Amino acid sequence: MKTIPIFFTFDKNYVLAAKVAIHSLIANASKEYKYELYVLHTSLSENNCNNIKQVVNTINAEIHFINVSDYEKKIEGLKGKSHYSKEIFYKLIAADLFQQYERIICTDVDVVFTGDISEVFFMFPNEDFIYAGVGPIENKGRMQKYDTSFNKEEKDILEHEISAGFLLLNLKSIRERNKQEEMINYYIKNYERLILPEQDCMILTCWPMVRYIPIRYLICTYLYNEDLSKFNFYKDNPELNCSHNEALICIKKAMENPIQLHYAGPNKPWNSIMVTKQREWLKAMIKTGCLLEYIYSQPMFFAQKLKRYSLRRFIRKHFKI
Repeated sequence: MKTIPIFFTFDKNYVLAAKVAIHSLIANASKEYKYELYVLHTSLSENNCNNIKQVVNTINAEIHFINVSDYEKKIEGLKGKSHYSKEIFYKLIAADLFQQYERIICTDVDVVFTGDISEVFFMFPNEDFIYAGVGPIENKGRMQKYDTSFNKEEKDILEHEISAGFLLLNLKSIRERNKQEEMINYYIKNYERLILPEQDCMILTCWPMVRYIPIRYLICTYLYNEDLSKFNFYKDNPELNCSHNEALICIKKAMENPIQLHYAGPNKPWNSIMVTKQREWLKAMIKTGCLLEYIYSQPMFFAQKLKRYSLRRFIRKHFKI
């Protein structure tokens, strides 16, 4: 039986989300393969790990926990940015940690899987690339946020960037080209100006050695609120290099049959109400067996949101931003 390795990076605040993501991944995964799951962390307790292990209850999957505190020293002093946690950095060190593999899948945990991901692992079998994922969908207005901190050459590369929420990493190529050290150094040196830190870093250091996988492997839930007919579709994405109507049909088909729903942004289905596609996450959460855990966790999530809101209001009031 062939093995498909997959890793996650998250902190103790995402244990519930991780259980739902992992359970939904396994439940929809092909039974033809063995899945070796890895969690890279610095703050999970033994109880946290045992809690997560409970959802990996199938003979074709195992889960392992790797404490990467030694790597945390590399990013000491880097402040948090928006809703991103420091754990996003650990996507850059996979080639070092997983010497036994030539390829590995990486996924965020603010997601629900509704289909099988195994085909991705075997894509581009005879090609030399660094990583692959779902590319841009829309062009209009995407690059304006980069105008003040990046030059034209950098923005030309950033236009191609791939969502870091679900990635196929070619570890063999990363090692052969010494890309891990390059990505780490770039991340640390440029962190202040990186907007989507690990995602911007990866495309700026690895382009053009990237590949696009089908859009349905990562559908951000905000798309369900958009008027897609007005989209200026990104033509360098192979699925969208067609007429506007054909691209629209392609996107809608992917949204009707997503492999992964990604709840991007600060409001998550486990800590907020009226989140788009929240029902799908709640159904997956109940199937995972986490209903009581979800109910008991609400006061904690409410307190966290209140604290963030109060701090944001204080800063705006006193610094007028």
